[in-house]
Amino acid sequence: MESKLKEYRALRRRKELIDSAKEKLEISKNKIVNFLIPQTFRTMDKNEQQNDEEVLLLENEHQEPISQSLIMEESVDTELSENGSVIDEKQESWKYFTVKWSIYGLIWVTLYIFFLMLQFGAVFFVISVLIGICLNTRTRPKKKGEVSAYSVFNENCVSIDGTLKAEQFEKEIMYGAGGMRGF
Repeated sequence: MESKLKEYRALRRRKELIDSAKEKLEISKNKIVNFLIPQTFRTMDKNEQQNDEEVLLLENEHQEPISQSLIMEESVDTELSENGSVIDEKQESWKYFTVKWSIYGLIWVTLYIFFLMLQFGAVFFVISVLIGICLNTRTRPKKKGEVSAYSVFNENCVSIDGTLKAEQFEKEIMYGAGGMRGF
């Protein structure tokens, strides 16, 4: 009986240690996030969530609910949230984005300073720019419904907003910039 009591007490102590370690990790994580992310951004996220919830409530009052089959047919990359709206799984939060790119920036600046000390700062800068260009070019296929910057690849050769077309250029030459309608 006494050995079982010792085992129980040891298990309870281990569980308490694990729980306290988890709490300490959570507290330290919150401190780091609070340090890295200003208060205005944290309150902005809460305001955006409240505004999104209000908009969804207003939309749900005036529209009938979305059926599950329509949502499943819409896209493989989407899922149904608790309130019935469709969200993108691959979309990262702005907090994660900010922290991730802050860490990347700190690492890059540290390496740049190190290479400056070795008098290879220009070489490091050029190589990092080339790597950045390679990493930011997309090699995956176009998503369904995504518009290409080149109008010849779009359906009905539709161009994106802000594209200078030959017809627009011709009208500007003939009638001046004031002859163009903005809408």
